[in-house]
Amino acid sequence: QQPNGAGDGVSLMAALAPFVTISPSLPQLAHTPQMRRLLLAALERAIREIIQPVVERSVTIASITTRELVCKDFALEPSEQEMRHAAQQMVRSLASSLALVTCREPLRVSVASHLRALLASQSLGLSSEQLEAALGSLAADNLELGCVLIEKAATDRALREIEEALAPQLEARRLSLERTGQPYFDAAALQAGGRYPA
Repeated sequence: QQPNGAGDGVSLMAALAPFVTISPSLPQLAHTPQMRRLLLAALERAIREIIQPVVERSVTIASITTRELVCKDFALEPSEQEMRHAAQQMVRSLASSLALVTCREPLRVSVASHLRALLASQSLGLSSEQLEAALGSLAADNLELGCVLIEKAATDRALREIEEALAPQLEARRLSLERTGQPYFDAAALQAGGRYPA
């Protein structure tokens, strides 16, 4: 299962198409009719290649970290809404930052590599040095587009996972108020025996 639309090639390419840029400083490539399509294909392949491992790693780290910190910091918080909101904010920030840091360089290298392979059959009239410089420029100019899509996939998945991970704690808060009329507090977290610093 691909995260957030990455399984549908048509919709991914359609979403990327209007945002793909070719610098006017590369006239041999900017005026090549199929260049935009090839760049789009290279970007899509690169995203598909790295999105799953990047999202998996980022979401796992962000979810575990958020769950542990929020359960500790909100042990005395009776409101499930406050706890949920804090967890969502934290996991969103962590997953987004981790995905961005993790994907940037592999995505740049992968876009350049896929584009190099796609351009191998084209006669562009460029020396190998000019071609390498152009590939680097095209990959760098479109890097942010791929990073944003990967970041969004990681954030969306992390929000779903933190909701599942905190479900028992959130339910305990709701039930405590309904059944006993008393605000909830997590006695086990307070008796963790030095597990958490004060």
